Amino acid sequence: MKILIIEDDLTIRENLHDLLELYGHAVLAAHNGVEGIKLAENDPDLILCDISMPGMGGFDVIAAVRKLPKGRDIPFIFLTAMANRADQRLGMSLGADDYITKPFTEVEIIAAIAARVRRLRPLRERVEELVAERRFVVDANWSHELMTPLCGVLGGLELIEAEADTIQPGELKTLLGLIRVGAERQHALAKKLVLFFGLERLKATVPPKPFLCNDAAAAITAGAVQAAMEEKRFDDLIVRCDSGSVPVGEANLIAAVSELVSNACRFSKKDQPVRVTGTREGPRYEIEIIDQGIGMTAEQRASVAAFTQFERQEREQQGLGLGLVIARSVAELSGGQLTLEDGPGFRGLTAVIDLPCNQS
Repeated sequence: MKILIIEDDLTIRENLHDLLELYGHAVLAAHNGVEGIKLAENDPDLILCDISMPGMGGFDVIAAVRKLPKGRDIPFIFLTAMANRADQRLGMSLGADDYITKPFTEVEIIAAIAARVRRLRPLRERVEELVAERRFVVDANWSHELMTPLCGVLGGLELIEAEADTIQPGELKTLLGLIRVGAERQHALAKKLVLFFGLERLKATVPPKPFLCNDAAAAITAGAVQAAMEEKRFDDLIVRCDSGSVPVGEANLIAAVSELVSNACRFSKKDQPVRVTGTREGPRYEIEIIDQGIGMTAEQRASVAAFTQFERQEREQQGLGLGLVIARSVAELSGGQLTLEDGPGFRGLTAVIDLPCNQS
């Protein structure tokens, strides 16, 4: 950074000058307040200023600096031999960021500057740094996926707590937005886990608890629209469904269709159609989701399992790898099945849920 030192004591000024240059900073130095204000017009990234100086003292200097065109946002650290509370309150009211008491050590100076550097970085970068510090589970992709949004929430809250007295309304709004994104993502992951383990428990029930959805078309449409809206692909969605009654809980049917449509949207390009059809033929009801995306290899289709994502190293993916498993479990619990096939012309993927249908 470019750092301005305003200090009347020659020894202190020169020692600070040498120390800061040693750490790679560009240094400006002034021996009194008047000269310091002139140098402040060069837009330094940080100012270190003595309080007790002949003529113009530190409080007068900061008041003058804050009136400069770009002086309002320059971090300002006072150097003082008498840091009493009255002086600190006055300095803070004038816009000081920190106090360092003389005699100070090299560690104190460098730590104070580092703290200001962190504050100068964009909020998103600082939250991401806090997130990275909390990534202590690295061996499992699904563990990482669970921890990432939660770490974003915790990182944002930590910054708010640490800077509650100085954070500006705009910065607070930005942080709260980041926290909301993390919380909503965590909520979606939690709901998916609850559904997955709920379906696993149902599989262990003998016989499984019976369910019935009397309006399959409405449930399928609801699940497809929900996913397309979340993926910002509503304009690409095409839905056509026959009426019918199927032995599936309405919420589970919506969830299964939503998972398949969400995958179709994520792995195909915008403006490519995602087709959802529900067809009743005699005692069966068939739900078909077709996309024109990257598809799946035969090996991948045969290897679908919980917490498994394919080609994660080559393609950034959010999620737990549960979508296909949830759709398959919903189908099997109802006496049906999920099949995955190549899309038309061997392009994309066709996911088919085949279910019994109540003909009455």
